[in-house]
Amino acid sequence: MASSKIPLTGIEGERDSIRASCFFGKQRLLPLLEAFAKEVDGVKAAEDIEYIHRMRVASRRLRAALPLFESCFPPKNYARWSEELKEITRALGAARDTDVQIAYLTKYQKRAEKAWKSKKTQPPGESPPSPAVLFLLQDLRKQRDRLQKDVLSALESLEKSHAVDSMREAFSKPLPPVRGILKRSFAYGISPVSALRIEERLCSLLAFEPWVSHPEAVAEHHATRIAAKKLRYTLEVYAPVYRLSLKKPIARVKAVQEILGDLHDCDVWIDSVTRLLLHERSVLRSDNEEKRPDTFTLSSLKFFLAEREKERRQLYRHFVRYWASLQRTRLWDELRTTLDSGRKIRFRPLAPVPEEEIRSAVGVLAGEFPGGQKHSLHVTKLSLMLFDSLQPFHKMSERDRFLLECAGMLHDIGRKGGRKDHNRRSAAMIFEDERLPLDLEERGTIALAAFAHRGSASPESQAFFSLLSPEYRGKTLRLTGILRIADALDYLHLGTVQEVHCVIGENEIACDVIAVSDISAEKERARTKSDQFIRTFGRNLVIR
Repeated sequence: MASSKIPLTGIEGERDSIRASCFFGKQRLLPLLEAFAKEVDGVKAAEDIEYIHRMRVASRRLRAALPLFESCFPPKNYARWSEELKEITRALGAARDTDVQIAYLTKYQKRAEKAWKSKKTQPPGESPPSPAVLFLLQDLRKQRDRLQKDVLSALESLEKSHAVDSMREAFSKPLPPVRGILKRSFAYGISPVSALRIEERLCSLLAFEPWVSHPEAVAEHHATRIAAKKLRYTLEVYAPVYRLSLKKPIARVKAVQEILGDLHDCDVWIDSVTRLLLHERSVLRSDNEEKRPDTFTLSSLKFFLAEREKERRQLYRHFVRYWASLQRTRLWDELRTTLDSGRKIRFRPLAPVPEEEIRSAVGVLAGEFPGGQKHSLHVTKLSLMLFDSLQPFHKMSERDRFLLECAGMLHDIGRKGGRKDHNRRSAAMIFEDERLPLDLEERGTIALAAFAHRGSASPESQAFFSLLSPEYRGKTLRLTGILRIADALDYLHLGTVQEVHCVIGENEIACDVIAVSDISAEKERARTKSDQFIRTFGRNLVIR
């Protein structure tokens, strides 16, 4: 399952005012920020645990949404906001988890009292409180008092940093009317990014599917819960892009998250009580050990532990059945289909765009890295030579040739941010740039070819590859194989190779290279980068 992610931070913030993705993002972020900020006073007062709960959820939603629009904000502001949100979420999380445990024990005691009163053989009067509950509650309430100090400290730090005011100002900036270029950008900028991000989150969740059938995989089940939560929040952010606002997948993923949340709560109890009992078995007692549980409390803790283990088994069976139902109804396939066919008209191109207009937009984007234009033009030339020479074999169309041309021109644009990971930045810029009048599959083909043009990178390692139809997956692999060889033949960026002509044999494809000087380094580089070509075309490649 693909899990690698493309960081969509390829476009600087100077075009914020006309970027549809930023227009959309600020509209989504502001309500999340206000939901977070309105709970501050209640959390400070600490009179109702629901304030902590709501603020924690709001902070998580905001933390999940903010990275989706990172490129819309100055890097320093984004880094500061992220750090402040991380700290407050951590403090709120610890306090909320303790509140949940206290609430559970209180409810547990009430159930025990009800069961006591229902037994006719018991003497009248109040039921005796569970020693285990009393022992655990005493410790948790002390812990909660300490955690409240951490929460107040984190809130004080947040207020001193003015992060909330800074975010509110950034998210509330007046936005231009949605018309002209901006209106068109909604069709070409938001849906590729939303599809990519949702698919990445879905792949992260499904990567844990092999562990569903393992009841002992506690850490993996917890990680599955976190992946489900991130997928749900991402679906919620991009819900306005799709018809019916993705209500069905959001509800199903929420159910997975909640079941696994209950399962995790059991695991926390099981781990903490087990550690406590093991500690008590291994440490000698002294005469002044009032804080340690007596033998009656230890017996009660063992009974409590047994109940939690029983409840976990029941919840685990429920989780397995529910996950199987999602597979039976093909929810994940339905979601992937929705990412294309379920888009609202506003987020869907209405008519094909002439190739010259696309070529012009590609030229503008390629021009943002003028230092690489000579190399990109030469790689594009060699790519098209290879394509034409191999055409009787691969039988690809003129439109496919045009997509290869676009990929050649754009494969190195990420180098304006440095050589390291430039292929990821190139793919990010292709996915995110709203000036490219290309829809999902063609844009994805170009971006994935650019991503995989170097090193051991492969289109299949990227989540978006799963969204392509079988036809476009094949195109992407073939065009990537060609682009990798062409890029290798200009390895030193000297433009030494002038022509490439290939002869197709039964077991191999032999390519004769015409150059103006020695190209030993380029030939060797082409051999090392021929893996994708050989796998895709089913022939060995010989560079002569």
